[in-house]
Amino acid sequence: MMSVVGESEQSPRQGRIIVLNGASSSGKSTLARGLQETLDTPFLHVSSDHLVAAGMLPQRREVEGPFVWWEEMRPRFFDGFHRCLPALAAAGNDLIVEHIIEFASWRRQLADLLVGFDVFMVGVRCDVDEIDRRERVRGDRRVGEGREHVEIDRIHEFGPYDYEADTTAGVTPELVDQVISAWRGRGAVRVLR
Repeated sequence: MMSVVGESEQSPRQGRIIVLNGASSSGKSTLARGLQETLDTPFLHVSSDHLVAAGMLPQRREVEGPFVWWEEMRPRFFDGFHRCLPALAAAGNDLIVEHIIEFASWRRQLADLLVGFDVFMVGVRCDVDEIDRRERVRGDRRVGEGREHVEIDRIHEFGPYDYEADTTAGVTPELVDQVISAWRGRGAVRVLR
């Protein structure tokens, strides 16, 4: 028998959301972990990469079918990922969302889904030559993927940020503190729209 959450067990508030938008290999994961470790209240670290790493997706096949990734599965996957964010926050969870907002339509969808939530948008910027270097060192990314996010997808041009963090020199404790300080000093007006 499934138990129902009683009123005394429900969260008294909506969760706050910090969105880190940046290219692949720009330092979003490292920044997210630094924020999570430093913030004085618990934040969940949410990323589509976590779902992929957990084995959520079936084997990706395209030409040989039956799973057409780019045109069919990928749009549904990210639509669902975006829709899970307000559900997690509405339950009272504070979130650090690591994302690559690849399309203006994704930014608009997030703005619509997160209306009424306390959302702090952070642009995670990194020099593209440094992104290329990181991709070569990592070995688990296609070299040039992060550069394409910046130069072709134009991920930083879909709207303003509440704060911008430059991770070219790495994610230092000082940078983490700067992001937290900016988040704590945020005003009532949010830029996510």
